[in-house]
Amino acid sequence: MLEKLYLKYKELVRRRVQAIPHRLYAFGLLLLCMIGTQLWLHDAMHIVYITDSDGACSLITTDQTDPKTLLEIANMKVESWDRVSYVSYADNQSNLDIQRAFPVQVEADGAMYQAMMIEGAVEDALADAGVVLNEHDYTVPSLHAQVKANDVIQVNRVTYVDTVKYEDIPYQTVYSYTSEFYKKRKKTIVRQEGRDGQLSITHRERWVNGELESSQEMGREITKQPYDEIIRAYKPGAPVSPLLGPDGTTNPPSSYKTVYQGRATGYHSASGGRGASRLGLRYGTVAVDPAKIPYGSLLYIASPDGKFVYGYAIATDTGTALQEGHALVDLYYETSEEAYLNGVQNVNVYVVK
Repeated sequence: MLEKLYLKYKELVRRRVQAIPHRLYAFGLLLLCMIGTQLWLHDAMHIVYITDSDGACSLITTDQTDPKTLLEIANMKVESWDRVSYVSYADNQSNLDIQRAFPVQVEADGAMYQAMMIEGAVEDALADAGVVLNEHDYTVPSLHAQVKANDVIQVNRVTYVDTVKYEDIPYQTVYSYTSEFYKKRKKTIVRQEGRDGQLSITHRERWVNGELESSQEMGREITKQPYDEIIRAYKPGAPVSPLLGPDGTTNPPSSYKTVYQGRATGYHSASGGRGASRLGLRYGTVAVDPAKIPYGSLLYIASPDGKFVYGYAIATDTGTALQEGHALVDLYYETSEEAYLNGVQNVNVYVVK
């Protein structure tokens, strides 16, 4: 029973199919092909938006995804320094963005260099142009300023040079007054020859692009000390010795132990040295008879009329003439000429302490 029904239904379907026109078969087949093609295109093709930083744009539909191929399809050219970025989205859309590089001029060392920049600061342009800054160099605009198309960057080369100039320091003339020339009042003796000193002055010069911009004094140093010219000259009552009395002045003592009157002579030692007491010899040291005036005694010596004043002195030395009583005191002078000028004269010797 079931088999007869199946055969009957199959025959019915065959007759119905044979009754369909051939045009309808062709249309159906075409429709199936179109639907298949549409499905394939939907999977394989995508829309690409191409934009250019100079303002150009393009829209293409393609199955290509390589940026270089896409640019060729869109007939758009890029240079090696341009930046190309490609982004694909899930809905079969893509963006291809072109950022065009722009020229920036760098002027350095008398030459012009060119950097191709998309973005960045002056320091980036220098790196692109291969220009290196030294420690003190600077740029205009500054290193961190952002660059724009056709900017010109000025590189300023800076060097510092230290120069030393020498100047003479004139010596001063100093007078040392004494009453020892009372017999020849116009007499002078040069105790020390004057000598100029030397001063070094250091300047730091700032040179910019080979031109002197500024100079600053950095310091001064005396490289050679000047020596004053010391001249001994006459002044009434001025003592030969620079020593001070108990009151801190060169005035005659207000009190003393005793006073001796006698003959004074003068002497000088070219080699300096020390007296018999082993103390040094200089203005204000004198030789005595230590049996009469002990070593170390503080004395004040002047002529009775006050024209000659040796001043305060220390007893440090002795000699045969003194020990034999031929002279009361032998006065030390720092030059043989002074010792000769004041060879023999009468003095009062006050023993202060």
